[in-house]
Amino acid sequence: MVAARSGDSEELFRRLGSRWDAVRQELFGDSFTLPALLALLPPGLVVADLGCGTGGTLPLLSPVAARVVGIDREQAMLDAAAERAAGFSNIELRRGQLHALPLVDGSVDLALCQLVLHHVAELSPVFAEVRRVLRAGGRWVLLDMVEHDREEYRTTMGHRHLGFSREGLERLAAGVGLGMVSYRVLPVDPAALGPGLFVAVLG
Repeated sequence: MVAARSGDSEELFRRLGSRWDAVRQELFGDSFTLPALLALLPPGLVVADLGCGTGGTLPLLSPVAARVVGIDREQAMLDAAAERAAGFSNIELRRGQLHALPLVDGSVDLALCQLVLHHVAELSPVFAEVRRVLRAGGRWVLLDMVEHDREEYRTTMGHRHLGFSREGLERLAAGVGLGMVSYRVLPVDPAALGPGLFVAVLG
């Protein structure tokens, strides 16, 4: 199909129509969109992935950040993250708790916390710690579940919170001098079995 393309791009797009996505995937794969969007971040940032787990996000952040610090409390997670981070000179891994981050005051431009906070019993100390390590003008990007009623998650998966409301997050943030910069409920993935997700930016 690709070899038979016309040199006239207008005719090409008219001929391919809805098949263009498949052709583009054939040529370039489907993993370029997120790295391209991450390039919108300003250069020179220090990014901390709080509760980084096995480090899936770290190699994505590395090309667009000055330094990336992955923090997790579980050594097994950090061992897996170390394999993913091999070859990236600006990625550091540190073992630590969210309520006692192994970071100095005001050292982070962007903190990221993905599907971690619902495992933490006491939230106020975590919010205070993130506020401590953020530089002036820094941002905390928080991805987690919206409020839900799946009580069984407490026993089957050890969740301490059944999601979060915007109002609850705003109260916790205000308690440590942070504000809600933005809040958005994400579109539901039709194949997903879990509750809906939101992304909030605090700063």
